[in-house]
Amino acid sequence: MLIRAAVFFLLTTSFTDVDAQGSSEASSAVFRGEMQRGSWLRIRSLRGAIEVREAAGNTASVSARRRFTARSLGRISFETRRDGENVTVCAIWESTRRCDADGYDSRGGNDSDLGVVDFIVELPKGVKLTAATGNGAVHVRNAGEEVKASSGNGDVSVLGANGRVRASSGNGDIEITGAGGPVRASSGNGSIRVSTARGPVSASTGNGRIDAEMTSLDTEGDMAFSSGNGSIIVTFPSNLSAVVDAGVAAKSLTTDFPLTLPARWNSSRVRGTIGQGGRHVRFSTGNGRVTIRKGR
Repeated sequence: MLIRAAVFFLLTTSFTDVDAQGSSEASSAVFRGEMQRGSWLRIRSLRGAIEVREAAGNTASVSARRRFTARSLGRISFETRRDGENVTVCAIWESTRRCDADGYDSRGGNDSDLGVVDFIVELPKGVKLTAATGNGAVHVRNAGEEVKASSGNGDVSVLGANGRVRASSGNGDIEITGAGGPVRASSGNGSIRVSTARGPVSASTGNGRIDAEMTSLDTEGDMAFSSGNGSIIVTFPSNLSAVVDAGVAAKSLTTDFPLTLPARWNSSRVRGTIGQGGRHVRFSTGNGRVTIRKGR
């Protein structure tokens, strides 16, 4: 029997030098190594931004810039775990309970006095990416065969990913453009903008506008778009066939597609069929309009 054991690397750096203005920064290389196509690079952090761009070759690199003030408490270290072909890079605070391939957990309480770690990542083509931070922006540019990007509090953007994208923010705007595969996006409070070469797309926000566009659709996959407070505009391929269920009054829905309604219908909720039906597309907004547009 062949057993693969995870390999652990630990880099611990404390901060002691504080400048006259009461702040300090320290940068360090956290990980550098070759990665195979189809493997995952996972970046997990409690506080700080994550910036990702495509590397020129097949070597991934992760560097970190620590930012802290005279009030900052404790130490920040970095832990890199290699599990098979996959790599997980963690920023570790004293409040961190767990950080691994499956997620990140820290003790509750006020973390305003903790330092901040900003990650800069260069990702080889064909490698999949998870980029997650509890507080900070996440920006991915022209990188990732598949991307999972999330922030507890901060904007999230994924521009030019080659495949499937999942993006979420507890409080922040989400922008996904040029995605090469299906998209799921959610925000607790923020607008969502999505553009993908191949749907389906689903998006939800507690407060904000949704604007989504897909050039083509896979043969299967339902879609859902919801906003607690905001309008929803979705552009579908011209050959769309779907069952539409929109939780808005008829006067609040506009569609470029012919919509076949049942013999009996209620003007307070629109249910109908586009083309031959098939997949289900659901719309819901507490305060806004729903617009269904026809693309090329």
